Amino acid sequence: MKQHAAGIAIALAAALLPALPAAAQAPVQAQLQAGATLGSLPRFGLNLGGRTVWGADQLMANVLQNPGLEPGLDGTLIIVGGADARQVDDDSPWLARAAGFWAGARYEVLSGAAAGTQGRVLDNNHAARPGDGHEQLRLSPMPGGLQRGDVLALQGQQDVLPAPLWWTQGRVVSVAEPRPGSPGQRAVKLSALGAEAAALHHHLDALGARAGKLLPVQGRWRLSLWLRAPQGKAQLRLSFGRQGRPAWLSRSVEAGASWQALTLEFDAQDDGPTGPLQLSLSLAQGELLLDDVELGPIAAGVGGFRQEVVDTLRQLRPGYLRDWQGQLGDSVANRLAVPLARQAMRYRPGPNEQMFAYGLPEFIELCAALGARPWLVLPATITPAEAQRLGAWLREVWQRHRFEEIVVEHGNEHWNAIFRPAGIAQPRVLGEVADRAFAALRAGAGPALPLHRVLGAQYVNTHTGAQLLSASRHSEGIAVAPYFHYRQDRAESSERALQRAFDEDLQALQRWREALQGKGRSLDVYEVNFHTTAGDASPEQRHAVIEHPSAAGALLARRLMQSAQLGVRRQAVYSLAGYDTPIDGPGRQLVRLFGITRDLASAANWRPTGQALAELNAAFTADGEVRTAQCSGPACASLSAWAFGREGQGRRWFIVSSAREAQTLSLPCTSALTLRLPGPSINNAVQSSVLACEKGQTRLQMPGWSWASVRSD
Repeated sequence: MKQHAAGIAIALAAALLPALPAAAQAPVQAQLQAGATLGSLPRFGLNLGGRTVWGADQLMANVLQNPGLEPGLDGTLIIVGGADARQVDDDSPWLARAAGFWAGARYEVLSGAAAGTQGRVLDNNHAARPGDGHEQLRLSPMPGGLQRGDVLALQGQQDVLPAPLWWTQGRVVSVAEPRPGSPGQRAVKLSALGAEAAALHHHLDALGARAGKLLPVQGRWRLSLWLRAPQGKAQLRLSFGRQGRPAWLSRSVEAGASWQALTLEFDAQDDGPTGPLQLSLSLAQGELLLDDVELGPIAAGVGGFRQEVVDTLRQLRPGYLRDWQGQLGDSVANRLAVPLARQAMRYRPGPNEQMFAYGLPEFIELCAALGARPWLVLPATITPAEAQRLGAWLREVWQRHRFEEIVVEHGNEHWNAIFRPAGIAQPRVLGEVADRAFAALRAGAGPALPLHRVLGAQYVNTHTGAQLLSASRHSEGIAVAPYFHYRQDRAESSERALQRAFDEDLQALQRWREALQGKGRSLDVYEVNFHTTAGDASPEQRHAVIEHPSAAGALLARRLMQSAQLGVRRQAVYSLAGYDTPIDGPGRQLVRLFGITRDLASAANWRPTGQALAELNAAFTADGEVRTAQCSGPACASLSAWAFGREGQGRRWFIVSSAREAQTLSLPCTSALTLRLPGPSINNAVQSSVLACEKGQTRLQMPGWSWASVRSD
């Protein structure tokens, strides 16, 4: 396989040379002219994605999750499987928590005759009835009129972990004594008993064995925290470094009886071996209170994001940024909280399900700085009162930034079983629940704010569209995810797999367009990219396709262009970062999806899909005017081409070829043009050359399985 892939790379390198002398003499196989207008299109968008500490998606300048050392937040949906005067049964056994877990949590009924009823969970017990593993809850008050399929939202601080997403050693407990002026509710207390130390640890950048350093520590960094010794004196040992080399920061500090702020700056040169990063805060004797810990480079980007993230996005020029981080069980208050007050959250049962998100204030500031339209994903547990509060906040945001549009989506993939702990699979019930939230959101936002409220649907399941439309009066759109190249098998050659990917049709998207036609609702794309996780091909075979230097980007660009020509105006590629993901089936083989960047260790470290998206967005002119191409010649069936801008104002072209062989094309011109093509290997930058304009025409040789950008400026 490696020899075969090397042969492809050698042939491709020859095919992608930007200046091919024979092109001027070769017969023209396609002549392009600007054709019918698609109107003014927004640039293509992107899923910003969630943050992690271990992978490529190192988004925030403060690299620590849960820096305020706050307790965790649990939220979930109960879908009524049965109810009587004593208890409510969930319809899914795998969501059951330990007996008593939900005691004290808040609940609200979101659908049915009891919608709006609120109260507290008295107790839960999934073993109350022998042989029945379903969650069973006692509520106060007990709602009347509950029917099978009705939805309840549960939320509370249910976990006893002292500092979720931190590793603890020895005796560490959460205490209701935050430092003075802290926006949070809690601090942690370390108690060193006898010879047993107490410590907090935070681990970062753990994929080094296969990915190298995804979070290099370079230049001037800062660690800040608050500490207090209740017994009058204690010594805290601080260290931060990368495994396999001396720590950049290593020192002991004395704490007194009063709260004190500690700020330490240090210089780092991350030139040692690959290994995980670790911050350790260790106490050998006595007691110590800690609160509000921050660690990261001194120079942060807009909204508290890492500067490398901001610089990458500036080059990408996204028309939309979608905020999907797994926040399905979150509260609106937590989404709006500042980082030091924000809580880790969880909507699925299990000790490893906690996550820590960037908030809506940071996200909005980033969108405003980039000129991108925000695409918000509401927690599925949101209540109408919370939605109204969020609408009022969005009104204030819009008055400051005047976004052309704010997209708001209810939950994420309600139909997908993996999101069942906060998903509503029945279209009728989803429409009802979402409508109550959407109506309240609009009431809070007011009539002037340009909201676009959408419901997600399964791309291949078009018959749900009619059900969603009939159940929802307050949505403006249906969003789907037309991923492509889902499957690749071991017996299939790379060339065959590539051609099959180019031959995929958009029949499902066409059916969605037909289903929505005349209904006054838009068809939107919330996610799109390769999804090559099925089949029995090896990771190396898949990488020869999904990381093909020219074809991978061409396939993504072609799918975006085809969808736009079917009337889709809002599209968000998935996603900015994400080094790899598991392949379907046994074993833990990994394929390099879904990030359009390899990592965010530096700015614009594109994979071929990201490179193509950046070039496609760069082709847009200020007025957004886009035209399809009129094409004549034998190569037209294999070409997708757009003309950008108005006649006489510096027209630009973006062209995709789905043919394996190179094609000679002719374009109209008024002056010399710049041709930009993907480089011959995955790590190569875009290659440029100049095309002469002769008698109002220019010729270029379009490489096979590739994209090309042509500009007159």
